[in-house]
Amino acid sequence: MNRQRPRLKNGVDLQLQSAFQDGNWPVVIRLAEKRAKTLNDQYYELVKVCAESQLDDPSAKFAAVAAIWKFVKEGSTIKDVDAIDLMEWATTNLMDPDDFAETLGPLRVRCVKAAPKDKIAASRCLESCLLHWDLASAQQMSPQTSPDKRKLYGTLAQKQIERAAQATEQVEADSNGAGAKSSPRRVKTEEETLLLYDIIETHGSPQDFQKLISSPVFSPAAQFRRGRKEVALRAVAKFKRDGDWRAVFNLCKECLSDCDADGQLTLLASDIAVWRNLIDAASHIKDADPESTAVIQKLLADLLSSKHMRPMYRRNILLARVLAVFQLAHDDESDLVDGHPSSLRLQELIRYIDDQYTSPACFSDVKSLLESLDVAGLKYLAFEHLPQLAHGDSTDFKVTSTQLLAFKTQYLLLTHRKSKSRDQGQRLQCTVCDSTVKSALCQTCLSKLSEASVAFYDSVTRAEDVNAKIKTEVLPELAILIAFCSLSLAFDDSTQTTQSLTSQARRHLIRATLLLEDQLAQNPGHSQLSLVLTQLHIRLGSAYRASDIWDVIGVKRTIIDSLGPVFYDRLSTIAPALLSSYDSWGSHLMDLLQSHYQISLKLRMPRRLIDAFESGSYSSVMGIPEYIDRLRMSCTRAMSLAEARRIERFLGQTSHELESDPRFSEVVDEAQLIETIDYGSFPSWNSSTIRPMHINLRLGPAPSNRRCHLSLLAEAFHELLTYKPPASFKASAGSSEYDHIYFIETLARLSNSFPKFLAGPDDEMTRPELIYFETVSLLCTLMSLCVEFDRSSDIIDVLNQIIGALKLTLESQRSTLSHDADSSIERTVTMLGSMHNISMLRDTTTAIKSGVQWLLSHNEKEKARDRSGKSGLPKDLVAQLKDLQTAAEASIKEGQGWISKLKSEVMSRDFEPKLKRWVLDGDHEIKKILGMQSLPGLIDSWQSNVKGWQQVKWA
Repeated sequence: MNRQRPRLKNGVDLQLQSAFQDGNWPVVIRLAEKRAKTLNDQYYELVKVCAESQLDDPSAKFAAVAAIWKFVKEGSTIKDVDAIDLMEWATTNLMDPDDFAETLGPLRVRCVKAAPKDKIAASRCLESCLLHWDLASAQQMSPQTSPDKRKLYGTLAQKQIERAAQATEQVEADSNGAGAKSSPRRVKTEEETLLLYDIIETHGSPQDFQKLISSPVFSPAAQFRRGRKEVALRAVAKFKRDGDWRAVFNLCKECLSDCDADGQLTLLASDIAVWRNLIDAASHIKDADPESTAVIQKLLADLLSSKHMRPMYRRNILLARVLAVFQLAHDDESDLVDGHPSSLRLQELIRYIDDQYTSPACFSDVKSLLESLDVAGLKYLAFEHLPQLAHGDSTDFKVTSTQLLAFKTQYLLLTHRKSKSRDQGQRLQCTVCDSTVKSALCQTCLSKLSEASVAFYDSVTRAEDVNAKIKTEVLPELAILIAFCSLSLAFDDSTQTTQSLTSQARRHLIRATLLLEDQLAQNPGHSQLSLVLTQLHIRLGSAYRASDIWDVIGVKRTIIDSLGPVFYDRLSTIAPALLSSYDSWGSHLMDLLQSHYQISLKLRMPRRLIDAFESGSYSSVMGIPEYIDRLRMSCTRAMSLAEARRIERFLGQTSHELESDPRFSEVVDEAQLIETIDYGSFPSWNSSTIRPMHINLRLGPAPSNRRCHLSLLAEAFHELLTYKPPASFKASAGSSEYDHIYFIETLARLSNSFPKFLAGPDDEMTRPELIYFETVSLLCTLMSLCVEFDRSSDIIDVLNQIIGALKLTLESQRSTLSHDADSSIERTVTMLGSMHNISMLRDTTTAIKSGVQWLLSHNEKEKARDRSGKSGLPKDLVAQLKDLQTAAEASIKEGQGWISKLKSEVMSRDFEPKLKRWVLDGDHEIKKILGMQSLPGLIDSWQSNVKGWQQVKWA
């Protein structure tokens, strides 16, 4: 047993304690049996049972499990909580976690009821029940019982917390504080107040909630004045759900109107979240109540004239004023007339920018507002107003940061669909440069923006004594902007909808990569640079360099669930050897992905649930169960298994049984896997009317419920065909028959499951993935029909059609790797970025070859068993299967040939100079600032990957 061994309870003699800690189980059994007879103590009887469960003897291993079930069925009570803890330890991994509610849970309930005054034992039992999420047993530890437990406990919770709230109100009403010490339990903290709101919302009536928000102590406004913003926002959310915008407006106005003893508005009135809700509510009621707009204007004016307004809060008030204009003013007027700002919203936005343009958050603050302007207004800001603010020395931080803001705004305009219009001939025309365009993006304008950005970047980097803040804050983002211009040219929004790219597009990707690598060398660990580069390297097939960058980012523990797919998704199809479990680096990377789930989901609930109880963090107590349920059904968790299994298959490594892995066994067909990827850390500067750059850079769609289910089903198919029992396992006479039954039933289950998830939009996976999943589904159907072959039926035509379809899938998979290239270097770069397609070809051919081999072998066994010739498959069908097998083997040889050829090209001495000439070929302004220092690192990553592919098993 590798699990940490518990200590026996106090009072146990040293001899038995030492034997237990040493794991000397025969001695423990003998001594415990002797103590049990001498002392007539149940505890020692159970120590003996637990020791027996640690023996290698299979008949004794389940002694503790059998004892627990016996206690439960006989209604017996284990009075010693230490004995129950010991039994729980002994049965870990031997009992299904779901059995806790029927076994150890009831035993703990009986233990508590047998000694109701033992608070320590009750606390330990409650803790165990909560960690195993056995709420039925946890609730029974209360002396109150009722058939309708949910209603009863809800009512009890409401009455108890209302009593505590009333006690608080009475103490607050007593100005002298008399009776405070003798008062009963009160609601004091913000967490307790939030719990009060939760219970009243869940179990109370509308009248109960109305009484709560009218309380002089617990009303949202009263709590807000005490700095408890979350309570007020909780009430606002409730009003929004009810559609009561008048209540939202009145509450927010009351919160923001709070004054101090001098009659001045307090700093609480600068809370931007409350202001957003107030403005949102006013936009809903302004037609019925025109005065609502005037109320907001007066509040804003009073705040801006306040003597106590600090600069750090001024930004929020100015932003609130801009938001109010955009949401409440008329939006049907032109933003620009005769070249001058005319609309109130543009004028107000300019005032905000003039005040805040040096702030790093300025662009993100106003981005959505900029998109709301008409083309003329946005063009004026981007190309006239902001560049005027940026005049000055390019080594000055204020000037460079303002110029960066101007470039970002220009990029936003150029990527906005409203910057294109139709002329009289219905041709698409750019409203910025008036040229005719063929796609959603004007390449002429993007090139001009790139040229201007490159020139500015060059002037800053060549200058002497550049400000340190410019190097760390401005230049990295300026480099990203230049890279985005180049990448926008690569990802033509109207045509690039899959992972395939043209040769010219890949040149753009490499240039952007080299530029960002240069900046990362100057600013190691820069988060935005690192995340964009991680995606770029994976897209280019240089996954080894991506792994180095990813390790520096340090994505682990709780954030791995939301950010893990950025690096790990499809990584096994690009660089399988990178994540090899036989390699220390690969084990490290896979451990980062898997350890969070192993730790957090070891029990039904994590230990931090108890910590939240003990610390009084009641919001966390209620949020943790939902979080754990989502984590258990996370697409990232399922992806971690699919990636690990594919790597083991590719490299021919041994693996544990798939069905014993909870990541597989807990994902039934009905399970809805949750898609969560957090792109909040990525730079998002383009218009919301086109795909964000981080979506373009992905190697195919993000993990989805359908794709994760299909991936796990495909892994189950491969395991079914390749599973071999351990060498030490000795099969019994009838085991082969049972193995065959299991095989057929599993095959039928897979055959039924695949169609459930194949039906759906094709854009949830790459084309090679879709072909692969369809292939495995067809194979399951083919094998099931052949095993149950009935010569009297008309099944031959169906089988021939399936075989024909499988041949087509092979051709379709090979077609994804056919590339038209003008030179060998273009072909090589394209192949390096197409490893995902090669992997899917390998998986498809291997699945077909394995499935057909099994069918032919099974057919031979049937013919040997029944010499009459009635049991085997028809000869023409067998011939078709052999043709299919031959086609699969030919594809395997072709795939191996591609890898061998790729190795010779990448490892050749002239690869680097040829690549350098190719990257710098053509007219593009980015070449002026490209350093080639990062090119050897890119080539080294490619070479490492190609070497790793030499380890892949193709047959």
